[in-house]
Amino acid sequence: NDQRQVIFSQRLKILKESNINKILKDFFDEILNNLNLVRANFQKSGDEKNYLTEIKNITGNVVSDNEIIDFGKLKEVDFKKKIQNLYLEKKSSRVKILGESQNSNLEKKIFLQIIDFSWRSHLQYLEQLRQVIGLRQYGQKDPLSEFKKEAFVLFEGLLLKIKNDLIKFLLNLNIIVSNE
Repeated sequence: NDQRQVIFSQRLKILKESNINKILKDFFDEILNNLNLVRANFQKSGDEKNYLTEIKNITGNVVSDNEIIDFGKLKEVDFKKKIQNLYLEKKSSRVKILGESQNSNLEKKIFLQIIDFSWRSHLQYLEQLRQVIGLRQYGQKDPLSEFKKEAFVLFEGLLLKIKNDLIKFLLNLNIIVSNE
């Protein structure tokens, strides 16, 4: 029930808000900090494959592999600036094509769809968890407390997934204008 309240209050906030740029900026800043941690780990380990996988999980195909590798070799400030510029360029090109209000409406619709889809998936995971959690009793564990612990971990994952999916979608969204 607490999880439902969090999700629905977030949906309501998006619906009531005329401009969701502040919410998007907060989400982007959090994702950017996570990407910076990935960059720092890459500089320590040199594991290109893992680095590319984690960065592409957010950026998608908007940047080539070679550029991502080059980004990984930058200092923190330059790395963050590159990723921010990428995000802002995509946003400004959408605004240029659609206009500010239409772009804002589009971002809202995308945001709400991602929340709704992720929430439905989360509810399915919880139902599956509920069906198998009784087996924990055989391991001398309280099924209710185990369910609450695992449901909380799933919910934290859900919130991160919503942020990741939203930023990835906005980074990879291409607006095509038809003359028809």
